[in-house]
Amino acid sequence: MPQKKLILDGLWYCLCPSFNAALRRPGVSFIKGKRDLQSGRLPTRTPLPRRCYSSSKPTDAENGYTGTETAPYNTSTIESSTEQRNSYNKQCAPSKTGTHLDHFIGIPENLAGQSTANLESKLKELSPRGPRIHSTMQILHTLVRMRHVRPGVRHYRALILANVDPERGSPDALRGLLKEMEKNGIPADSGTLHAALQVLAVHPDYLLRQEILRTLRDRWLPLSPTGWHWVVAGLLRENQFELALDHIAHMERKDIVVQDWLHGLLIYNLCEFEEFDEVARLMQSRVNQGHDMSLELWRYVLDVASTAQHEEATRLVWAQMVQLGYLQPSREICTKVLTMASRVGDADLAASVVGFLAETGVKLEQKDYENLVETHTTAGSLMSAFEVMCSMRKAGMILAENTMRSVRTYVIQTKIRPRDAWAMLKRLKASKHDIPPECARVVMELCEHEAQDDPFAVDEGVELYKDLYTLCPGGADVAIYNTLVSMCRHAQNREAAMFVVKEMASLGVVPNARTFESLILMCLDAGNYESAYLYFQDMLERGFIPGEGAKTEIRDQCTGASDKFAVQLKYHPNVRGDLVRTKEPGDTLVPKDRIKKSSSPPAWYVQAPKESWIIPNLSKDERRAVTKARRKAKRRRMAIARGKAEEGWMDHEAGGLEPEVKV
Repeated sequence: MPQKKLILDGLWYCLCPSFNAALRRPGVSFIKGKRDLQSGRLPTRTPLPRRCYSSSKPTDAENGYTGTETAPYNTSTIESSTEQRNSYNKQCAPSKTGTHLDHFIGIPENLAGQSTANLESKLKELSPRGPRIHSTMQILHTLVRMRHVRPGVRHYRALILANVDPERGSPDALRGLLKEMEKNGIPADSGTLHAALQVLAVHPDYLLRQEILRTLRDRWLPLSPTGWHWVVAGLLRENQFELALDHIAHMERKDIVVQDWLHGLLIYNLCEFEEFDEVARLMQSRVNQGHDMSLELWRYVLDVASTAQHEEATRLVWAQMVQLGYLQPSREICTKVLTMASRVGDADLAASVVGFLAETGVKLEQKDYENLVETHTTAGSLMSAFEVMCSMRKAGMILAENTMRSVRTYVIQTKIRPRDAWAMLKRLKASKHDIPPECARVVMELCEHEAQDDPFAVDEGVELYKDLYTLCPGGADVAIYNTLVSMCRHAQNREAAMFVVKEMASLGVVPNARTFESLILMCLDAGNYESAYLYFQDMLERGFIPGEGAKTEIRDQCTGASDKFAVQLKYHPNVRGDLVRTKEPGDTLVPKDRIKKSSSPPAWYVQAPKESWIIPNLSKDERRAVTKARRKAKRRRMAIARGKAEEGWMDHEAGGLEPEVKV
């Protein structure tokens, strides 16, 4: 059937001006040499130099490709001499190419035996299945060199699509192919330009992408929905998120549905840069439009959003997927979500996480209970926090300092009345809850904090202590007594302190180091250095030593005092530590490294000769008598020291604020 003629009239040149220069330019063949129009036969092709697209070895070992062969599409270095062309024509004769070229190029036998139509069909099907540069080159080599098929747009398009390969493709190769098409007078159609956009989605090149889009616009070729996807994907590769979001908004205005793969790529990239506000907006919009997203994407967003403590994105995924039973997050992710809920005070989300863990048979750990307590205190529900603490005691958990910190901080910052907090504990007791002593200690610590400004808070604290046994049948522990003693010290109420000390002694509660520190400092505040020294001796006998903060405060309190007990307490090794006494006015203690040691004695100092105990010019018997007398005196001193130790004259009975009281 004769081919139809293309009529190029004025309207055609007006609508497509870019085709004007291309079609009027003399045609340059892909293979150098002119076509014989009279005979209708293609001239004999010459073997072309091969372009190398990758230096790495291919994975298709079965095809015999070694990685050194190159693409047969560069005409810039083709030799134009007739002698070379004739010699190549001889090599390409049917009688010689059957074995030599197949072995040299690595053409599989199954390709050499197929028809040209099958090879063209295979080339067309190869690109959508997967970008494989060397497989595409083998087919093109068979068609162009061995079958003498004239290269066309479809062949270039196949080679362009092969550059989508993430390992062996490159934007430089794409640019070279487009220039080669232009040089050979082969105009790139819409499919070829869209294939180039697909390559740039994997190997981004902003300038080349803009050139292709400008070419499409100049030729009045519309950008297809698939092309929009390739453009947005390329922008995401370049981390141009604002432009990508602007293009997606333009696609929505043009009623172009954003495919799942592009939406997922956008979400993953935004999560990587912690743009969770935009992630939550895009996912909510996707849900409202009725589109589905993969479970892997939901799980990933829940993981990274909870790790970053982002409330909106975490709550969205949990409400849309976990609560409805579509997603089963891991134990680690649940812990992250619970921690995030504790930071923002989302009690509903925390309750949902605990319910999910209970449904899946996962037992709550210490950290989970601590997060629950912090969640309720952040949300402003002290009653619920106390209830969680009661549940911890029922589950056999230890209420550590981390658990108490959030509750203590809440009651102090909100300035809640101790009576109101105590009433909450009574209501829990009426609800058959086992009240742990730590809950009562929180109320006592609140009284201690108020006692710094209000001395009458001590009376309220003592009254609450007397009512303690109605809440905790086991009574108070040493931590509660320490809090009460510290409260009395802040208010300078010595009578209340003596009441607490007597309560400890009568109930057999063993004091610890903090108890003695509070008593010593209270005695020093009152100027009773003797009682402070006696308490200090009791402390040492029980194996305790004061902390660094207490040591500093004891030294400060005793500085400037002339009382002998104050001096003994200040310069005691367990109080002084590594400090040394200076000879400067003020009699202060300074670190050892601040004492300057002279490397040489002063000029006025003359070292006296070392005195020897041996008197010179004595006979042997006289020296023996002197030695005997010295040994006798030494034995006498040692006997006196042992006698003093046995009589116990240096032992002191530790007393309270009053000498007759003993702890």
